[in-house]
Amino acid sequence: MKLSTSKEVWIARTIAWVIALALSCAILFGTTFMLGPSLFAVPDLDQKIAVAIYCPGATSTSLEEGASTPTTTSPSGTYGHTVEVTCFFADGSSKIIRNEQYALAAIGGVFGIGGLIGIAVSIPLLLLPLILIRKKKA
Repeated sequence: MKLSTSKEVWIARTIAWVIALALSCAILFGTTFMLGPSLFAVPDLDQKIAVAIYCPGATSTSLEEGASTPTTTSPSGTYGHTVEVTCFFADGSSKIIRNEQYALAAIGGVFGIGGLIGIAVSIPLLLLPLILIRKKKA
């Protein structure tokens, strides 16, 4: 779009940025809270995220999944399964990722990946007004 004065250009860009910002917020929300949790369907992604956070440089890992256990002291409370990952390093040492650490890394990781995808989509959208809205050459 070619406009005749600099003032018109900046008014048009400001309006376009407000619209693009609203769209970017919607995209960021959608990718973080809809696309992010759907990444749990990717095989072993949550384990790879937990190992990358808690055991960088591990040569191999071992995953042990346990039975469902109560998550509260109440007998009518909710139940959840347990996961424990053992990381083995080149020097012969090992480290255990507890269930709580695994859950935090996996949940935070997939929501974070979803958010990063949203940011990657939103940044070009916010740059479009600079590219498309220009002053007409004299």
